[in-house]
Amino acid sequence: MYRLIAVAGLMGLGACTTSDLDALGAQLSAPDLPAETQRDLDVAYRDLPFDSGVVYVVANEHGDLHTYSLTPCHGGTRICGGDGHVGNVKRTADYFVVTGAYRDRMFYLSPGGDGYLTWRGVDRDLAWN
Repeated sequence: MYRLIAVAGLMGLGACTTSDLDALGAQLSAPDLPAETQRDLDVAYRDLPFDSGVVYVVANEHGDLHTYSLTPCHGGTRICGGDGHVGNVKRTADYFVVTGAYRDRMFYLSPGGDGYLTWRGVDRDLAWN
């Protein structure tokens, strides 16, 4: 008899809850372990942008190689471009994203010396040192 009351009570509590299983599944999704491991290895064993100061970038734009220098400035929180503009750097999971240092250009620098440059809506490969 007591078990029946206990089961009925639990079923009643279950009926009162409003849980969205899709939202719960999104919150409980498993991490991408190979990608996370690769990111940790990149940080541990590869060169990171701005670790040793100025970063020099070479990128192919409209058939020509262009070079850029990105220098930490203003206490290291900002990035100064070679043409006098001051931009920002933001760290994402895979890139150091530099915006505002050069007009109309966003630099995505990944550990190890590569990445890409977005210029006029087009992504172009780059190398940095």
